Amino acid sequence: MTESPRISAVFTSIRCLLYYILGIPVFFLIFTTLYRPFRVVQLLDMAPQGLFSFNVTIISCILLGVMTLSRVLMAVTGRHSALSRMSWRLWHVAELVGMSLFVSLYLTLMYKGQYTYYGLAGVSMSFLTLTLVYPYTILYLVWNAIAAKEEAPVEDDTLMRFRDQQKQVRLIIASAAVLYIEAKENYVIVKYKDGDTVKEYTLRSSMIALEELMRKHGLVRCQRSYYINPVHVKVLRKDKEGVITAELTTPNLKAIPVSPRYYDALANLL
Repeated sequence: MTESPRISAVFTSIRCLLYYILGIPVFFLIFTTLYRPFRVVQLLDMAPQGLFSFNVTIISCILLGVMTLSRVLMAVTGRHSALSRMSWRLWHVAELVGMSLFVSLYLTLMYKGQYTYYGLAGVSMSFLTLTLVYPYTILYLVWNAIAAKEEAPVEDDTLMRFRDQQKQVRLIIASAAVLYIEAKENYVIVKYKDGDTVKEYTLRSSMIALEELMRKHGLVRCQRSYYINPVHVKVLRKDKEGVITAELTTPNLKAIPVSPRYYDALANLL
């Protein structure tokens, strides 16, 4: 039998529990007072006494008490082991049942036996469920979004993710390992070190598409068809004809051409 997935620890955090403890009764108080559902008004007004506002306030306090007890127990339980999603859903059902039982007990005492406890329990369960489905749903969506954001894997800023023209990641490599990038028609060649070995990867992309990635990881344009990693530049050389090349620290690699327009920017990084 497959085990139900566990809920995020965010849902049993003190911050989240407080939102539930306060949010559920406050929503009930405001919603019932402003909207005044006809059946609930009839039940709580207790004509001719006119106790609607009083009863709504007391019931809100009952909800606050039940939610406080329930969420404290949830916090204690969550410390020992994460709740499964199924257990978490059943916990909400148990909260509604608990609130309904206490509310029906209060109403039974207020009506002084005019209605049976079990009859009021059914009515209480009905209007509490229909009313509180809204805050439960809203709070779930909000905290689920927070959990997804907080638990999203953090990308390592030292890793370069090379994507092709379809935006699919084809190569992930540490920026320090990249030697240079060379353009070849509709492709680029990524030259990099893997331990003591020099390797290359051919990627269907363009120099313009890689511009932001290069800037983020410190590689600079040195010529129309080249990006170079300044970390691996040993020296810049200029021959008698004024042609500038970059010699890399890795042996047996070709010298990389450097255009005069990029010379000063690259030299300042060495």
